[in-house]
Amino acid sequence: MTTLRRTVAAAAVTLLIACKGDGTGPTAGTLVVRLTTPNSGLDGAAIVVLSAPAAPGTVTPGPGLTLWGGPVTAATATIALTGPLFSGTILNLQVDDTRQMGQYSATLQQVALSAAGGFLLRSSLQGYSLTVTK
Repeated sequence: MTTLRRTVAAAAVTLLIACKGDGTGPTAGTLVVRLTTPNSGLDGAAIVVLSAPAAPGTVTPGPGLTLWGGPVTAATATIALTGPLFSGTILNLQVDDTRQMGQYSATLQQVALSAAGGFLLRSSLQGYSLTVTK
């Protein structure tokens, strides 16, 4: 009976280890696109180009922003955001594998002043940047 218990225990441990996995499979989750701006709160629109290994499952705007040009169904997409642009999260990307974060990029194409500024395009994007993080 002791041999049977040891055999069953060994089989159970082997099964648990096999089911646990080695962590090499895809890890679904959310990546965020963060804006750094020298004019926090003064801008009201931005054009962003997203590039990814595959189209995100969903793309949602950050707080107080409206997304135009979605849904994103291709690995490269151009979208517009309107609303007060502050430094911080401007987009949330639902992706199949967050471990591929380095393959995602966001490029700022244009920024415009807020409605109070007449939605005039900024002549320079110096001081602006976008980063993709977890």
